[in-house]
Amino acid sequence: MTGDNPENGKGGHTMYTEDRNLHYFREISRIPRKSFHEKAVVDYIQRFAEERGLRFQRDTLHNLILWAPATPGREGEAPLMLQAHTDMVCAKEPWSTHDFLKDPIELVEENGWLHANGTTLGADDGAGVANILAILDEPELSHPPLECVFTVQEEDGMGGAKGLDCSLLQSRRMIGLDGIQEGTTIYSASAVRGCHFEAAFPQAKAPAGHGYRLTVTGLTSGHGALMIGAERANAIKVTARLLHLLAKNGGLRLHHMEGGGLIHVIPRDCVTVFAAEKSPAEMEHLLSPAIRQLRQEYAETDPEMDIRLEEADLPASAMTAADSSRLAAFLDLLPVGAWRRDPEILAQVRGSFNLSILRLADGELNCDLVCRSNYPVSIDTLEDLASGYAEACGITCRRTLDYAGYHVPKDSPLIRLWADVWREKTGGELGLTFMHSALDAGTLCEKLDIQDMIVMMPTTLEVHTPRERMDLASYRRTYECLREIVSRA
Repeated sequence: MTGDNPENGKGGHTMYTEDRNLHYFREISRIPRKSFHEKAVVDYIQRFAEERGLRFQRDTLHNLILWAPATPGREGEAPLMLQAHTDMVCAKEPWSTHDFLKDPIELVEENGWLHANGTTLGADDGAGVANILAILDEPELSHPPLECVFTVQEEDGMGGAKGLDCSLLQSRRMIGLDGIQEGTTIYSASAVRGCHFEAAFPQAKAPAGHGYRLTVTGLTSGHGALMIGAERANAIKVTARLLHLLAKNGGLRLHHMEGGGLIHVIPRDCVTVFAAEKSPAEMEHLLSPAIRQLRQEYAETDPEMDIRLEEADLPASAMTAADSSRLAAFLDLLPVGAWRRDPEILAQVRGSFNLSILRLADGELNCDLVCRSNYPVSIDTLEDLASGYAEACGITCRRTLDYAGYHVPKDSPLIRLWADVWREKTGGELGLTFMHSALDAGTLCEKLDIQDMIVMMPTTLEVHTPRERMDLASYRRTYECLREIVSRA
C-alpha cells in the first residue's frame, strides 16, 4: 500500500485503499512529533475532531481529550478511556541527515514489516494514536461513551500525563494503546526515578605529557528499560572502567567527556579527551588487556563494539589528577543494568539502573541515571543507593524523573474481556506482562484510581532505535481485537 488518501464511497461513507489504522499511521508519520514539539500532530487530531463534530478539550501543553458520545442505546453505560501519546523517540543512524523537527518519517514496507529509513519508526506510540483515530472514524461501530486521551511528552518526562487535568475525565476503566507485543496486556509497569549528578571541578593548565582521545562506539544500545536485562554494554560504563584503570595506574587528567544522548536509551557512544604522562606505547600496554577482556565479555551482545585510544592535541586545561580519579571511580562504581530479577523468571527484571547521559565540559559535570522498579523492589532503595555513591564521591545528586508505577488485578473485567476476544480470534491465551518500564497509564491510574485497565499494541521490535519495526499483520489483528473489545466493553 502507498498510503493514498481515502476516497468517498457510496452513501457518504469513507473507503480506504488500505487498513484504516495503517492509513492514519501513515498520515501522522508525515508530521514531525518530537517530544515538546507535538503541536503540529495535535493540530491534525484536533482538525479530525472538528470535521466529525466531536467535543474536545486542549490544554497549554497540547494534551488533547476527545469525547465520542455513546452509540444509541448505550448512553447509560460507564465511559471507557482510550489513551495514547503523540510524541516519539527521535534517534537515527550516524549517516542519516533526517531532521526530526522538519522532515516526515520515511516509511519502508519490507517482508511484512514496516520500518523507517535510518530513523526510529515512531510506532511507539504513533500506532496507538492511529488506532484511536480509526476507532473514532467508524460511525457504525457500537460503543459506550468514549474519552480519548492524547498525551504529550511521554518519552521525555511524562509531563503531559502529569499536567493533564483529570477532573475532566469520568472514566474508571481504560485501554492504553502503548505497548510492544501483540496478544498481551501489561498488568504491572515500573516506577521510575531519575538521578541527576552535578559537580564542578577546578581546571588547571595541563602538565607536559600527551593528549589522548578514547572513543567507545558501535554498541548495540536499545531501550533503557525494555532491553536492560539483555546485558548489553553501556558506552559510559565501558569508558569509566578504562578510565578508572588508568587512574589507578599512573594517573590521567580529564578534559572533556560526552556519552549518550537520550534519557531512556542505553548509550552506544562515548568520547573522552584527557592528558596523561604515559607514552602511547605505555598506554597501549596498559589498556590492551582490558579492552580485549571487554570485547570478550560483550562478544555476544555487542559484536560491533569499537574501542579506540588515539593521540590527540594536548588540552589547554584539565582537571586535577585527584578529581579525575574521583570521577572515574564514581562512574565505575555506579550500578548499571539489571539489579534484581524474578527468581523464577530470570528474564523478568524487577529493579535496574541505566546511566544514560554524561557531559563533562569546562570542569562542569552533568550526568543522568534512571532507576526503575516493579513490585516488590522499592524505588526508594534504588534511588538511595545511587545518591549514596554520589555523596561518597562528593558529587551532588538531585531527583529529576518521578513516575508512578501501577498494578491492576489480573482478573479485572477488561482483562477478562481481552482474554476472551484473543481466544476467540486466535485460539491462544492472553499474555499477562510484568513490564519493567513506565507508561502514561501509571500516572493516569494513580490520579483516577483506575483498577480496570488493559494495554493493546501490535508486535514492535527494537523500539527507541533506528531498527524499530512493526509487524503489519499484527497491527491488523490488534486493531480487529480492539474494535471487538470496544464494542463489547
